Amino acid sequence: MSALCVGALALCAACGSGSASTGDDDGSETVKYAVTSPLVPPQLPPYVGPLVTGEDFGLSTDRDNLQVLNDTPSALQLLLSGKISATSAAFIGFLKARETQDQLRTFCPVQGTTSGQIVSVNADVTTIDDLFDSSVRVLVESPGGPNDYFMSLAMQAAGLDKTSEDLPNTTIVEDQEQRLSALLAGNADVGAVWDYDVPKLQDKFGADNVTVLSSFTDSPTVYLSFVSTEKWLEDNPDTAAKFCASVLEANGRISADLDLYKQTVSEYATGEPTDEIVEAVWNTAHETPAMWPSTGGLEQDIVEPVIDYAIESGLIATELTYDDVIAEQPYLDALELLDSK
Repeated sequence: MSALCVGALALCAACGSGSASTGDDDGSETVKYAVTSPLVPPQLPPYVGPLVTGEDFGLSTDRDNLQVLNDTPSALQLLLSGKISATSAAFIGFLKARETQDQLRTFCPVQGTTSGQIVSVNADVTTIDDLFDSSVRVLVESPGGPNDYFMSLAMQAAGLDKTSEDLPNTTIVEDQEQRLSALLAGNADVGAVWDYDVPKLQDKFGADNVTVLSSFTDSPTVYLSFVSTEKWLEDNPDTAAKFCASVLEANGRISADLDLYKQTVSEYATGEPTDEIVEAVWNTAHETPAMWPSTGGLEQDIVEPVIDYAIESGLIATELTYDDVIAEQPYLDALELLDSK
C-alpha cells in the first residue's frame, strides 16, 4: 500500500458497510475477501488460509470468495462499499489510510516478515552505509510501502539515524519482480528482491560481486495484516475470529509440513514456481516463525514500534495509538479458538 490509497479512500468516505459474509444451509459461513498482491510463494499460506483450514472453524470459504488484486486502493474501495469483508494490507501503508478513514481496523496478522533481501550487485557497495554515496543507484518503494519500511529498519540496524527518504540517488519501483529485472539489466546497484532470486543475480554478475546487505527476516515486525471496517467487525465478531483463526492455523500447519506447502502451492500459486523456489521459501518460513505467524503477531510490543516509526518519519501526522488501529478482540478470540483445538 502506498500514499495513493488516500485518494481512492476519499472516494469511499460515504460508502456503506454492508456485510459480505453469508450463512450457508449447513450452518457454516462464507467470507468474501481480497488480497493485494499475487499469490506468490512467500505470501501464499496466510492469503489462502481461510480456503485451506476454514472448514475447521465453520467457514465454507472457497476460491471463488477470494479476489486477487494488484492494488490496495481498489481493495479498500471494495471493503468500504461492503462488497468484501476483509482485505490484506501492508501494515505501514494501512496506517496512512487509517489516518483519514477512522473506520478501518486491523484484526489479524498475515506476515510478520517475508523472504525479501536488500541486495547489491555493485562490488563496491558492501554495506548499508554505502547507499548514501550519490553514485549508488538504489531502487525503493513509495513512502509507506513495506519494502521501504524494511530498508529503513536495515539502516537503523546498521546504526544510522536515517531512513530511505535520505538516500541521494533513488528510483521508485513498486514491484519486486520489476526490481529484479532492473538489477539484472544493470539499471540499478541495489534493490530488494526475493531471497530465491539472489542466485539469478549471482549468475549474472558473479557471486563475488553480489552482496546481501540485509535480510527482511532479521527484523520481525508487522509486515502484512488483514483489515476490515469497525462496523463489520462489531457486527460479525465470531466470523472475524474464525477467519483469523483459519489464517493462523494454516500458517502453523504449512510452516511445519513441506509436503502440505507443496500441495498448497500446486493448487493456488500464481505461475509455476520451481521446486527449488518452493523449498527455499518453505525453509526460510520454517526457520523464521514470524514469516507466517501462528501464535501471535499483533501484540502491542510488535505494533507500537511501527506506529512510532510512521509518526517519527512523518509518514502520518496523527498521533495514532494501538487501540486506534487494532481491533484486538477478534484477534484474541482467534487465539482462543486455536488453543481450544
